Amino acid sequence: MKASLMLRSLMSVALLLVTVSACAQQQVFSPSELNAHPAAFQHKKVTVRGYVTLKPEGHNLYESKALSDEFNKVWDSGSMSLDQRKYTHYCLTIANPGLMYRNRDTLKGKTLVVKGEFLADHITPHKIDLGACPLPTSILIDMNDLKRRYGNLLPNP
Repeated sequence: MKASLMLRSLMSVALLLVTVSACAQQQVFSPSELNAHPAAFQHKKVTVRGYVTLKPEGHNLYESKALSDEFNKVWDSGSMSLDQRKYTHYCLTIANPGLMYRNRDTLKGKTLVVKGEFLADHITPHKIDLGACPLPTSILIDMNDLKRRYGNLLPNP
């Protein structure tokens, strides 16, 4: 009985990994979908849609403008009722934000679709990123693809 249950669990995980591999290049994911199964997406090429936040304290793709605004409203109010854990899975760190910061004025507040390599382990005990989301996940954006898609928003190479 236990062996059968274990075999079913292993088959489910294997099926998930095959599905992720086959769909990762084609499907547009949200940050929360990637963060839900980080090991399954590790080092996979993915496409993700997210609301761009480029601040001194953060370089992220957020699930949506509405959720970002909701979080910021409660955060800025100083309310003790804020449960930050409710929002952590909506945030995906941009691992290579340099080009985006140079074009911050034209990119911040936009919802973009970007391609890149998903990293489940961007933050480790030996690596910190002061602008990262609470989870250790990130996307290493394909800057050539970003330039092809949004060249009009990137006046500062």
